[in-house]
Amino acid sequence: MKTIDMRFDSNLIQSWIGKSFVKYKCDAFEYTNSVTQIVGLYIGDEVYAFTNVQEAVDYFGAIDDMAVAKLSVTADSMIKSAFKNVEMISTPVGEEITSVKMVNEQQTMAINGEPAYEVWLTRAIIFEVGGREISFEKDTVPFSEEITIQRGYDLIDKISDNDDFLEEWDEEYSPAYKREVVVVK
Repeated sequence: MKTIDMRFDSNLIQSWIGKSFVKYKCDAFEYTNSVTQIVGLYIGDEVYAFTNVQEAVDYFGAIDDMAVAKLSVTADSMIKSAFKNVEMISTPVGEEITSVKMVNEQQTMAINGEPAYEVWLTRAIIFEVGGREISFEKDTVPFSEEITIQRGYDLIDKISDNDDFLEEWDEEYSPAYKREVVVVK
């Protein structure tokens, strides 16, 4: 069985606890609360890029362009819109990070009844700051480069299900998925 692990580094996320979530930077919302390809997370003195960009990957036996969510340290100058002539906006947070929930997803695929693939990815991260939450979620459509941003309470209940993953496979494919929530304090 082939295993692919694209989960975010929990040690990196652990390093955020107790630091100030200064702001996040992204394209302005037009019609929805989602943005394309990148959100800048300004935590303490560091800048992180939460990206969801298409790249060629093994998608259950076929090499295809799928959006892959990544989290990396970067420079402010690298936080720029995927679109030309679009100025990003900064949303101040200014609160201490008290916990982060990582919503990880395990996707499995059996082919002709034999386990063939196990794919792990981070679907969303939810920050607890100042008694409220802010979430950043990778779209469930495999090729979509959208990142949904929400603010409020009990955001774990608002993370999208991924039941679409279970549909429209040829009969020899048997998909399944489950989620785990890792709370970092």
